[in-house]
Amino acid sequence: MTGRPTERVRAWRALMHVHSAVTTAIDEILRKEVGIPGSWYEALVEIAFAGGTMRMNEFAEETTLTKSGATRFVDRLVAFGLVERHTCPTDRRAYQLALTPKGREVQRAADPHVLRVIDEEFGSHVSDHEATVILEALSRTRMETVTI
Repeated sequence: MTGRPTERVRAWRALMHVHSAVTTAIDEILRKEVGIPGSWYEALVEIAFAGGTMRMNEFAEETTLTKSGATRFVDRLVAFGLVERHTCPTDRRAYQLALTPKGREVQRAADPHVLRVIDEEFGSHVSDHEATVILEALSRTRMETVTI
């Protein structure tokens, strides 16, 4: 890149730096306090946000994993007893993921740690208005409404 970066490039770089710092901090606290990596928590939350069950292909899309990568990742969650894989009742060729009671318990135990890190590393540095602007801008890039 030549010349001075545009504000949009600078904003993108700042977003990447904040994302890296927050996800690293989340991973560290979850490994220490809950015994799982941050990526496992992210997977549990995606399934929880989907109502506790999610089709495998939707999971792969939400986590940006390849189909084979998502399968291997889910295999680890199944082996740890956090997720179950079932044949989809409406499409016998597809699989549906469901949180196990242990998976819900682990996700809920991790929530306060994650929320604390998000607040310390990100939320405490932005106003509510700024958070709304950031959310609206990022939602437009995904062309959907992001809700938590």
